[in-house]
Order: sequence, then C-alpha cells, then structure tokens
Amino acid sequence: MQAWVSGRMLDLGTPKQRTLLALLVSQADRAVTTDVILEALWEGNPPPSAMTSLQAYVAKLRKVLEPGRAPRTPATVLRTCARGYVLDTGAVDVDVHRFVAHAEAGRRARDREDPRQALREFDAGLALWRGQPFAEVSGVPWVVPEVARLEEVRLSVVEMRCAALLALGAHESAVAELRAFVKAHPLREYGCELLSLAMYRAGRQADALDVLRTVQASLSEELGVDPTLRLQRMRQRILNQDPVLDWQPAPAPAAQPAAAVAGGVLPSHASAPSLPPDDTTGDVSVGREAAVRQLTEALAAAEARRGRLVMVSGEPGAGKTGLLRRFAERSGVPVFRGTCDERIAPSPLSLWKQVLRAADAAFPRRPAPGPVAELLKGVAAQATVGTDAAGGDRRLFDAVARHLTGLSGTGALVVILDHVHRADPASLRMLVHLAKSVPESRLLLIASYRSDEAQSLAGTLAALSGAEATRMELRGLTPRDTRVPAGAITGGDVSRRTAEGLCARSGGSPFLLREMVGLLAGEQRPDESGAGPVPAPDREVALYRVERLPEPAAELLTVAAVAGRYFDVEVVAEAASIGIDTALAVLDRAIAAGLIDEDGQRLGWFRFTDVLVAEALYATTGRMRRGRLRLRIEAAAGRAWATGRAAAGPAPAAIAPRT
Repeated sequence: MQAWVSGRMLDLGTPKQRTLLALLVSQADRAVTTDVILEALWEGNPPPSAMTSLQAYVAKLRKVLEPGRAPRTPATVLRTCARGYVLDTGAVDVDVHRFVAHAEAGRRARDREDPRQALREFDAGLALWRGQPFAEVSGVPWVVPEVARLEEVRLSVVEMRCAALLALGAHESAVAELRAFVKAHPLREYGCELLSLAMYRAGRQADALDVLRTVQASLSEELGVDPTLRLQRMRQRILNQDPVLDWQPAPAPAAQPAAAVAGGVLPSHASAPSLPPDDTTGDVSVGREAAVRQLTEALAAAEARRGRLVMVSGEPGAGKTGLLRRFAERSGVPVFRGTCDERIAPSPLSLWKQVLRAADAAFPRRPAPGPVAELLKGVAAQATVGTDAAGGDRRLFDAVARHLTGLSGTGALVVILDHVHRADPASLRMLVHLAKSVPESRLLLIASYRSDEAQSLAGTLAALSGAEATRMELRGLTPRDTRVPAGAITGGDVSRRTAEGLCARSGGSPFLLREMVGLLAGEQRPDESGAGPVPAPDREVALYRVERLPEPAAELLTVAAVAGRYFDVEVVAEAASIGIDTALAVLDRAIAAGLIDEDGQRLGWFRFTDVLVAEALYATTGRMRRGRLRLRIEAAAGRAWATGRAAAGPAPAAIAPRT
C-alpha cells in the first residue's frame, strides 16, 4: 500500500495504520463498521483499548492524507459515517479503479476491432500491477472476494493483450508471453488456445499440437473433463493446416456510425479478432420469425413515441443473445448494449455504465449530466449499494432516465441488457426505475434472462409487472427449423428423420444443436436418428442444470436415466433409496427447471423433457454401477407390478444402448 500527495510519497505509519487504510481502500465508497475494522486489525481478539487506538489511527491517517486541511473542518477523504468509516474516492485517485477502467476501454477497443488501441489500454492497466492487491488485508473475509475479482480481471486482460498481439501479427512476442502464462495457469483453456494459435502462426505446428495435448491431459487428470469444443476444433484445424488460421492484417478501425454503436464487456473469447470464428448455425432468425416480428413492432412503436420494455427469456442456449445481436444489426437505429460476464462478479451499476459509455460515444455533443458523469468516473458507483428501491440514489436514477430518454428525442434508441439474471441489485433497480419513463419516450428497452434462473429476478419481475412489459419466451426449434442449420454445418441436406432425432436430443436448443452437429460433422454424418456422442460442452451444460437442483437430485435422476426416458417415480425412488416425498419434491424442482415432465395419463410416471440430460447422466455413470442400478430397478419394478402399484404397460423405453 502506497500513497502520494502532490507527488510526495506519504509515510503511512505503523502496520496497523497501513492495514486500516488498505481495508478502507478495498471497500472504497462503502461504509466499513468499527466491528469489522477491529476484527481485521486485531485478528478477532481486540484488547479493551482497541477503540481508542482505532480513533488515534484514523486521526493520524487524516493528518497524512489531508495535510492542508484546516483544524476542525470535516475530513473529505477518510470520513466518519454511521457506525464506522468510509474512504471517499471523490477526493482521491485509486489505481485499482484506473486498472479496471483501462481493462474496460481495452475490451471496447477490441470489440470494434482496433487491436492497437486495445493493446495500449491493456498495457496501461497491467503497468499498474506491482503484486497482490491489498496484500496487507488479503486474508480478511470482507476483502477476499475483491482480491479474487481483481485477479480474475488481470488474467483476462493478459489473455486479451496476447490476442491483440496476434491480431497485429506479433506471433513470436505472443508465444513468449503465453508460454509463461500457460505454465502458471495450465487449466485456462483460452490461454492455451491462444498459445497453440501463436505457435502455429510462428511456424511451430508440432509445438502447437503439443500444447493442446498437454491441456487435454491436465483437464482429464485434474478435473476429469474433456477440452472444450473450441480446443478440439483448433487441433483439427492445425492438423488440416486450415487457411482460416493464417494471419490477416486487422482492418483499420472505422468510425462507428450512430446506428451500430454497441457497448459492453464481453467474455475475452467472445469476439477476439485474432481467432478463427466458430461454426454457426446459419441465420439466427431461423425459427425465430415471430420473435423478430415482435421486436420489430416494438421498435416501430418506439418510433411513434410509444416506448416499450421487452423481456426476453429462454433456457440456456436458446439463442437469446444471437437474436438480440442480429436485431441490433438490422435495427437501423443507435443501439446501446450492456451485458453481465458470467466469469466476473458484477460491480455496482456495471451494466448501466456499459450502456452510458456507449451513449457517450454515439452522442459526443450531448455530454452526460453531472450525476451520470460521476457514475462513469466511479464516484457514484457504490452509492446505491445496500439501499432498497425506495431509498436508492433517486438523483442518480432520475439523471440516467432523463439522459437516455432525452437522447431519444430526435429518433428511436435501443438499449439491450443481456443476461440480467447475473446483474447486481443496483442495476436491477435502475432497470425498474427506467421502465417507468419508457412509455412516453422513443426508447426501446430490451432485457434478456435465463428462464431457469428467473427466481433470482422474482422481485424485479414483480416490480415490472405494472410497466406493461412485453414478455417473450424463446422455445426450442422445431424439426423443420433444425434442418436448415444442421444442413449448413454438415454441408449437405439433412433428412427429416435425422432432423427430428437431432431436435429431440438437443431439445431444440440452437447452442446444443450447433455443438452436437459440429462434433458429428467432424467425425461422421449424423445417422437417421441423429444419434452420436454427447459433445463435451453439451454434457457440461446438462450436468450443470442438474447440479443446480437440491442435493438428492443427482442421485434420483441418475437412477431415472438408467431406467429410461420414461420412469415410475416410486420404482426409481426405491432403487435410489430416497423417500417418496423427497423424490416428489425433487421432481417438482426438476419440472420447474424444464428437465422433467409429468405423464398426463399415468399417475406417478414422469419423463425427461431434455434427452441430453438423461444421456449425460447415463454416460457419466460407470458400467458396473449401471449394472447394479439396473438390478435394483428391476427388483423395485417387480415388487411394484406384483402389488399393482405400477400402471399397466410395457417397461420404459431405453434412451441409450445398455452396454
């Protein structure tokens, strides 16, 4: 921890004074109670004189931090608040905040395909690092999440910096940087992907393949998982010496037209210009004609000063982000986008800062009002933390609403908030607040979220119920829709029966369909049933959906998967040694998550609605355990049928080869 005033380094005093300052800086603009401070300074055992000592430390730090402050005037840096103290960043500059600002600026430059500017921003941010953040208090429970967040951002910036080097043709420099990075972080697959690409472009094909073999072995030995489909495709492309891997000079950055401005922090692998693009499923509008029509009608209403709020939901991989991106590209009006990165915990109002920065770029002659400008500088970012909707920073929220609706005065604007189920509470309160101003403006506000995580938005959705929001749920593609993208990936016609099989296995999910057909296309044509191995990304998604259910869910559904796609709950519960009431409670949650359906004809019978979930559970169960489970299922079924408990009819149909 170091501090300067007017270019002069300060003497921060004793270790406890330094620890106090580090704690306050780590929680900048947030009140830290004296109880937390005493716990941190004396490691849970403060002496009777601790409060007197704390007050002395505060007085000395104030004298050092504000040497020119007149006697008996209020402190502006280290302020007293209810039950504790707060460090006010309105009066100081914190390098941590500057690092995050450089990281976000670099991402924006990367997204507009300006690798030179991205590299400058990333270098400026990384130059601020001198070691572990907040080393004096890195073990304090309040500080641990912030340290982890900053470290994750730093690793992402290193990866994105190397992607920028590759985009500029600096392959050898990227190899040198990435070899050290991958050695320190061997399980970060994006870094390994970049290193293999850098080595290939540097004429080291064998070394590039060795990188992929090493990460595959590490993932298998340490985590028991396969590499992502991106790494598998990278290996195949290197073996085939695919021209798509060859370096092409980055295009000169063009000025962004107002109709195509988009802001937002994306995952580092989402749009890196130096990597070959993923295979696509063709036009994301296929099977989404009704959704596109609804969005187009909402935009037309906004043009007529009847602004709309549209809430778009769907299961993971349903194509929400792709649909909104395509709509934004074709809208013909300015689009401001904010998204929540699933790998990084959101900071307060981070979603709206992305939107407002994009608005600033699109309207340079319409400067943001004071409160909004303060938010973008980080001054007001923490002000809304811990408050409820009624007691939030109304001044800031009103200013944001006036600013965005004011910009729409001369023509329609679109604000897209993607993945709001991951948004911070302050961003959600801002969404509710702005929704009240939308109907009388030319603003089209679109928010997307995962339907299986709608519970985290229960309060927000309830608050929006009076906002006349349009609700859109993206459901699975039909077999007819499936034939178009499947044919585009395989490079030929796909029969109706094959499309039906693929649609059944993927549940109509564009993401799962793309991964499934992509894997099959690299090995063999899909057979008439659409069958084939469950791709690793699909398996991970399926198992993640099961892990989100209550504790006995994995065991119960594993037994059900061995039984078949259709199963009798009493038989499966007995075979799993789970009480029937517990089993029914688990199935209620599985039904709500869209994994299971109840048979409308036979009481007590259920079926997997998502075949890939059943197949993933079956595939990850060992052969010997599957055999033992079958014996228990058969015994339980025999007892059930003998006593007449089970409905008459054939045994459940198999969902996978019983080997």
